[in-house]
Amino acid sequence: MQNQNEAVAEIHKKIRTLWITSAFFGLMSLFGIMTGNFLLLLLGLVFVVPGIWAIGKFKRMLQNQLADYQPGKGFSFFRKTGEQKIKVITYTQIGMAGLILFSLITKLSVGPTLFIGLSALVYLQFVMKRRIKVHTKIDDATLFELEEIGIITPKDMVKALYKDFESWRHVQPNNKIFLVKQDALVCIVMQERHEAVRMECRLRDIQKLGIVGSGKNGEGLLLLIGTVHDNAVRLKLDGKSFQDSPEEFVSHFLQALDEALQTASPGTPALIRDGRMMPRPELQEHAPSEKPRVVIREIELPSSAASNNDSGQVPRKTGATGRQLDL
Repeated sequence: MQNQNEAVAEIHKKIRTLWITSAFFGLMSLFGIMTGNFLLLLLGLVFVVPGIWAIGKFKRMLQNQLADYQPGKGFSFFRKTGEQKIKVITYTQIGMAGLILFSLITKLSVGPTLFIGLSALVYLQFVMKRRIKVHTKIDDATLFELEEIGIITPKDMVKALYKDFESWRHVQPNNKIFLVKQDALVCIVMQERHEAVRMECRLRDIQKLGIVGSGKNGEGLLLLIGTVHDNAVRLKLDGKSFQDSPEEFVSHFLQALDEALQTASPGTPALIRDGRMMPRPELQEHAPSEKPRVVIREIELPSSAASNNDSGQVPRKTGATGRQLDL
């Protein structure tokens, strides 16, 4: 399996982009001061100040300096319903359209503004909005597929599901499946169609949490997690499947995390999915399919010193402060 440094690479990419953008608008502000153009100065500062703040934030994330998670607080966008998210996106599109119009009227950075603004408008409308609308919290067919290939058991109560691919025919190395169970967040990273690694983090062990956009036009999300045992996990949701919304998955993840931190550990009723009793299918009667029986290697997050039992194929840093995983 190749090194899984995607999350770290995304953060470094954002820092580089922010430095370039801040430098450009900083020069714009300086030019505004020299020419006495207050509008140009104001426009430059509007981008420079948040950019410098964001650079500091991302650098702290690289050092795993995340704020303690408070149940029910923060991450306001992800706590909204799908309909509310779509409204927020619509307001964002209106703001972008206003910025494009302002650029055309003032003739400031017309080319870049048109290209970036129109690309963002199209992406928000035909990708992000679409996948939020079609996202299914629990895809029963996929759950039974995952049970059939050995990723989950009939006793797992799965509260949310996300995957980077739309069907098993399209599985590529490093594609991921994320599950929120009644008591844990599970990440499965496909190595090949017949092999995968599996990492499980207990919800009650999560102490710190960060969420940032990633990828081209922010199509995916990064989850940055710190545990009570000083382990750090950085997970990347690519957001390239039109059937699964990272935004909706994170919403359900936050709900489950709040419940786990605020209530006693629930029981694990057999064959319950999203609160519904579901009959287990007779798998031997299934027609032959392309779904493999996946060989899964477990990656443990120890409660004390990091274990050396893994083969080392997934990059990690081990020290006095715990283990660090990038998936």
